Amino acid sequence: MASSPSPPSLQLTSTSTNPTDDDEQPSTHDYSKGVKHLVDTASDLRSIPSNYVLPIIPSICRSTSLDPSIPIIDLDGLDEPSGERRISIIVNHGIKASLMEEMLRSVEGFFSLTWEEKMKYASDDVMHPVRYGTSLNTSKPHVLHWRDYLRHFGHPIGNSFHLWPDNPPNYREVAKEYLEEVWKLAMKIWGAISEGLGLDRDYIEKSLGEGCQIVASNYYPPCPEPHLTLGLSAHSDHGGLTILMQNEVDGLQVRHNDMWIQIQFMPGMLVVNIGDYLEILSNGRYKSVEHRAVVNEERTRISVAVGHGPELNAIIGPASPLVDEKNEPPRYRPIRYKDYMRNQQSSAVRGKEPLGTVKTVSSSTSSTIPSFSQSS
Repeated sequence: MASSPSPPSLQLTSTSTNPTDDDEQPSTHDYSKGVKHLVDTASDLRSIPSNYVLPIIPSICRSTSLDPSIPIIDLDGLDEPSGERRISIIVNHGIKASLMEEMLRSVEGFFSLTWEEKMKYASDDVMHPVRYGTSLNTSKPHVLHWRDYLRHFGHPIGNSFHLWPDNPPNYREVAKEYLEEVWKLAMKIWGAISEGLGLDRDYIEKSLGEGCQIVASNYYPPCPEPHLTLGLSAHSDHGGLTILMQNEVDGLQVRHNDMWIQIQFMPGMLVVNIGDYLEILSNGRYKSVEHRAVVNEERTRISVAVGHGPELNAIIGPASPLVDEKNEPPRYRPIRYKDYMRNQQSSAVRGKEPLGTVKTVSSSTSSTIPSFSQSS
């Protein structure tokens, strides 16, 4: 079992008032124990504590809609040597439905543990190999979000397997099998993307070196005032590909033309997000996706997001075949991947602002979504 670090400090920033009964918002409540603990222990929670009320801007966060143009990728046939199916269209991904369901049950089992058991994995270090927390990843001052999470490294599994939670008893073995299958799937997708960029099929896979895989399991309990908060603010992922599954409760939204598009659940579906590493490597030809999580009043949403990127000590930058100093100069400066990851994970700034710190030219892709951090 992982060592038991001191519980992390959680600094709060309140941007508005939202009076509640004393039973519902005790002044001594320890928010670092998680939002599930708050929901489980509060008496008749009818409104959220002011610490969770976010300054959402209406002009950015307009009403959601379902966009039928979001592509459904059928991976059946991806390995065919030729064929148009490779570029026409994630279903038929090869991961057994029974394994996906078992992974979701194991994750739910972890979040159902006592807060004392979960807090054994609490840490202020965003790079800690196994980490339980609540709200955003950072411990910097910020308005709280309606989420608890468990994050830990995956591939190369031998480096951290012994640190993963050993409760529920089957968690390690189930997570190991699931992460191995998702890694294989990510490598298949990397091959198709490499060819789509005009590179050798194994170009991106080779660029990863040993590679780095991180799983973030998220727990969003029912919220009495979902319109005042978010499970997770708009952001892009630091890795290259994030492969996400969830229970049947919708809540994932992607930003498109200043509209938030709801991703509707389909049985057996996996959602693939493009992350910052792929935007950097492709020199901007691929754009990382801004996404967020909303919550609801009635049901708990659980998601398991698995990110894939290069080994931590890799120097990342645009792929050399995609750069021409005269006609196609590098749009991103080189940076060590673990440094980029630490900066991105430590920030209370949402949107794609962390990516902007490594850009070499101005770009309209910078986010206009504000920070929810406290002014210094």
